[in-house]
Amino acid sequence: MSRVTRYSWRILGLLTLANFFNFYDRQIVSVLAETIKVEFQLTDVQVGGLNSAFEFTYPLAAIVLAILADRWGRQRVISLVVALWSGATALTGVAGSYLTLIVTRLGVGAGQGGYGPPALTKLSEVFPGNYRARAVGIHAVGLILGSAAGYMLSGTIAQALGWRASFIVAGLPGLLLAWFIFRQRPKLSHVSLTHSTDLHSAIPRINFKVVRQLFTVSTLRVVYGSGVLVYLATGGLIFWLPTFMQRYHGYTIASAASIAGVVQVVMGVGGVLFGGWLGDRLTQRYPGGKLLAMGIGLVVGTPLAIIGILALSRSLFLVTSGLALFLYSFNFSCSGPQIYEVTPPAFRATSQAVFLFLTHYLGNLPSAPIIGWLSDVGYDLRAGMIVLAAVGIPAAVIMLWGARFAGIDVQLVEDITE
Repeated sequence: MSRVTRYSWRILGLLTLANFFNFYDRQIVSVLAETIKVEFQLTDVQVGGLNSAFEFTYPLAAIVLAILADRWGRQRVISLVVALWSGATALTGVAGSYLTLIVTRLGVGAGQGGYGPPALTKLSEVFPGNYRARAVGIHAVGLILGSAAGYMLSGTIAQALGWRASFIVAGLPGLLLAWFIFRQRPKLSHVSLTHSTDLHSAIPRINFKVVRQLFTVSTLRVVYGSGVLVYLATGGLIFWLPTFMQRYHGYTIASAASIAGVVQVVMGVGGVLFGGWLGDRLTQRYPGGKLLAMGIGLVVGTPLAIIGILALSRSLFLVTSGLALFLYSFNFSCSGPQIYEVTPPAFRATSQAVFLFLTHYLGNLPSAPIIGWLSDVGYDLRAGMIVLAAVGIPAAVIMLWGARFAGIDVQLVEDITE
């Protein structure tokens, strides 16, 4: 019988802390974007480019470093990537040019993109099946707390000590954490050989023949296409939110960061949980239930987001934007399971990897610069955000229309696995 050891709990504690800094460090640029823009005399499209640099290396590193971790050792790779993104974050605080800012964001994206696959695999190695879900859940708490802290603490530090101090304070602890992770001595005797084989097979293996086969599945085409539009609509909105609050509602750096952090954590987590419940309930009656849940969320959430962007009062802005975030978050709990249900078991990891590549490169990467460009060419930031938010409507139409294919595709998978 597999058991949980002290080593298991030490690894969980260290990786939960790493996940905290993972999302803490990720949020800082969006919080301090307005201050960075002023110091370096940047345009809005250049500011958006800082987010694009992160998104460029993030999905690529997720695949490359997952393969490296399987061959070189997951714990070594985890310590390496924690040191990489932490060092890049700290170096952002001493950047002397826009090019340096871009290079450090590329480093943060590479490090954080390479963290998730080996970290989750490592947790699955050191915890037996009857503890595994709880361990992953505890690890996810680091994500939520780190995201909130990234908003609230970085804004407060920047207001008191300057924006550079926020990056240095965020990055340096991660270097020490990387050393502690590297120094842990593996004790994996309680992990079964069967389980090890399962972990090995879970690593994405991409080739063009498999990708072509995936695109013959109608439901996957719907999820991929609508997913790109969703990430295009939401990526830039999330990045520009603290700046928007400062420009149009008079918030300070600290107050904008704190409020944005609380709203995103509370409404985002609530939306993920409720969206998952709704998707499961609808799926009991209709195979495309998860697509229906996502589509409904976008149909209702997109007008609320636009109302929030146009709102003149702080109260109306906070209520409508918070509700929009709640509804948009349905996508994060429903898209992965919908992909899983219509993909043959041998291709599921690859299918998820394709979704990650498409949504990050075609959605998140251009989203923030597009909003910045629309602001620079004569409109304001509000206009750019409305244009991108409106992309949620065609995404919803694709989801609601494409849900009809799920029944056939789910049945084909069931026939293959029987």
